[in-house]
Amino acid sequence: MNEIINHKVLQRIEAYEEIFDSVRIVEPVTKKIVQYKDGKITEDSVLCYSGAMDNKECANCIGLETLKSQKTFMKIQHVGDKMLLVFTSLIPGDNGNLILELIKDITDGLVIETVYRSEEHELQNIVQDLNTLIMRDPLTNLYNRRYMDRMLPREICKCDSKHPLSIAMLDIDHFKMINDTYGHNVGDIAIKTVGAILLKSIRNESDWAARYGGEEFLICLPNTNSEKAYKVLERIRKNIEKTVIRFEDKKINITASFGLFTIDSNEFAVGDLFKYVDDKLYQAKEQGRNRVIK
Repeated sequence: MNEIINHKVLQRIEAYEEIFDSVRIVEPVTKKIVQYKDGKITEDSVLCYSGAMDNKECANCIGLETLKSQKTFMKIQHVGDKMLLVFTSLIPGDNGNLILELIKDITDGLVIETVYRSEEHELQNIVQDLNTLIMRDPLTNLYNRRYMDRMLPREICKCDSKHPLSIAMLDIDHFKMINDTYGHNVGDIAIKTVGAILLKSIRNESDWAARYGGEEFLICLPNTNSEKAYKVLERIRKNIEKTVIRFEDKKINITASFGLFTIDSNEFAVGDLFKYVDDKLYQAKEQGRNRVIK
């Protein structure tokens, strides 16, 4: 495969490297990859461009379409929490069966501009769909870390003595034991169950919740003082405690521990806020779990 990557093709690749995050030569039928970076040609073992992110073969291969039609194709592909822009074009040669693949991560720079008023509604739906893919955790439909990292600094900036901000972290108790005893499928059910309870328990117009990672969740309660936040979290805690997960012939009870911290100043850094909340969560676990500590 390397022998037909001539000097002219390499010049094209070097130019594209300054624009795209990944420039690869693909044999679309066999899925073999040759990657050119920093002046070196190396073979890659992943299947296709989505393989660069999650090692899964793309269901709708535009490389094959390029090979068949000998036209350049473009596709926006959602992979994990990333949005990728992918171009494929034919590389001319004796065999004529190689594809130039250009990949750009556009997650943080995707802009869709409405040109015609008649198309506005459709484009708004597209933007909403893209935002959902980028900002939502697929297992729970809660917001993900990307959303949390963007929104939390904004929530802190809006905070003052008249508009306190309460942040809570919760952790499913003994989650490793649940996975080890019943399997990861039941662990996923537990995570989804807690996510559903959170969605039903917060004010949609102002509050929001995110899956922080694994079995940990973050709850953001703007304009909420410590006492009111404590009552909200106690209600959530009790709802989780009353929940029974049915798996095969078993009934599995779950509980959660909560750490709560409230601020009334916008001078807090996100990292410091997390330290305070995490310390409260640690205290909840140390004191026996299944409780809210503020």
